[in-house]
Amino acid sequence: MRRPKRLAHPTKEMDVFDGYLPEHREALERLLSSGEWQEALSSNDAIGKLKNATIAPPKPPSQLNGAATHLIEKNTEKVRELIRSGETDENKLKAALGNWDQAMSDGDFPILFLGLVLTLDCCFDPKCLYCNQRWLPTVMKPEDWRRIVAEASKPLPPYVYMTGGEPLLMGEELWGDDGLATFATRLGCAVNFNTNATLITPRATLSFVKNGLFKIHTSIDTPDPKIQSHLMSGSERPDAVWKGIFNLQIARELLGAYHPQVHVNCVLTKLNLDHFPALVKRILDIRKVRTPGREGKLFDDPVFSDFAIHIIPVGGRENDHLRPSAEEWKRFYTEVWDRAEVVWREYLDRIGAPQEGRKTLAEHIPFANPFRRVEHRGDLDEYCRRAADGVYWRDALTEKCRLIPTQAYILPDGSQHWCGSHAIQRPEPIGNVLTSSLRENIRRNLDNIAQLPGRYCDNCAGATCVINQMIERKLTEKVRELKGEAQPFPGAKREAM
Repeated sequence: MRRPKRLAHPTKEMDVFDGYLPEHREALERLLSSGEWQEALSSNDAIGKLKNATIAPPKPPSQLNGAATHLIEKNTEKVRELIRSGETDENKLKAALGNWDQAMSDGDFPILFLGLVLTLDCCFDPKCLYCNQRWLPTVMKPEDWRRIVAEASKPLPPYVYMTGGEPLLMGEELWGDDGLATFATRLGCAVNFNTNATLITPRATLSFVKNGLFKIHTSIDTPDPKIQSHLMSGSERPDAVWKGIFNLQIARELLGAYHPQVHVNCVLTKLNLDHFPALVKRILDIRKVRTPGREGKLFDDPVFSDFAIHIIPVGGRENDHLRPSAEEWKRFYTEVWDRAEVVWREYLDRIGAPQEGRKTLAEHIPFANPFRRVEHRGDLDEYCRRAADGVYWRDALTEKCRLIPTQAYILPDGSQHWCGSHAIQRPEPIGNVLTSSLRENIRRNLDNIAQLPGRYCDNCAGATCVINQMIERKLTEKVRELKGEAQPFPGAKREAM
């Protein structure tokens, strides 16, 4: 079992909010003086005790290296045999190298990404305007979730993505010292909460930090309170979201930690498309600029990757009325994006970032740009036409989904799907973890992998598209390497490299 490491903390006294821009620093100081925070810190030496108990989150496994490495390790000898027998067709050799049947023939295989939809209940009622989650009853109990996490953690602890609905409705059963997230962290899993942030109280967020939570994802679509309230279906909700995020920042500073980092999901609709540059500015204004004592090392600073922005194009046929037109998508990827780049450059100038090593906004936070982050077979105009019809990733899909057997997505009734896209669209599940194990369900459905990508994959997660493209490159490179090292039988034709 991989044991979490204890954190090393600064020994010298320093201003708790040093490193933030002045206006946001004042906002954090005001919140820290509130009754809710003072109550959370009322016990003697509360911060000292929490600091001493705080652990660093485990690092997540690389989905790219994990999947590709396992396939190459298990299947290389088979490819060598094929080459020695005279096989030269690169596609056939790559199919053999990427064969999951062969790669699973002995022992456990890695589950690199474990998605747990802990509940489809939510504290937002009515739900957000664009939410397309369909409700299911929660049948899984805390002990069921623990069993699944424990099974997935061998031979390699996965990245565990806990979502909903609103997962924080579980309270301390999720984030407490004996909660599910802490259980997963102690097994070596990097744990992420996907939350609307309104339930991130001072007490909860101190526990997040203390118990090594890796990351939180939360949705912020625009800094405009009127439009954000409309998208969230509640006028008081945007302020509650920001307050939850600020609570997290305070807890990190009090405990001298850099975790959990914040990942901002921006669901892009025609209502907030033009607000993206202002959202970038708002996010940059509240994030920590640098860690004290690391002057001159800005781009290596652990705080500089905080508050990454992930644009999620609005999904679902029920949201056609919110979806940008092809012309609007084109404007976003040209005019609007250029304005966001100006905001980014002005921010770098404002904080005195060195010219050397500067990246563009798209390079710094590649998740922010769905078109530029992955290779598409069509050009921008073709992408925008498809996006206007709600199809975002069809032209980025690889011929085969090599990553899929290393993922598992569990709904609150125990049903298991290949991935998050399938879990939302809900084709026939590949099994149910209340009656069979994670890996049994995957093994039993290996024949169906040949059909992927399929009809439910046009809106595959962009990250999955990126990883699959990179796996294909690694497999191609390995095949060419093996062909270069192989000694063909006399008379066998050897394909030119």
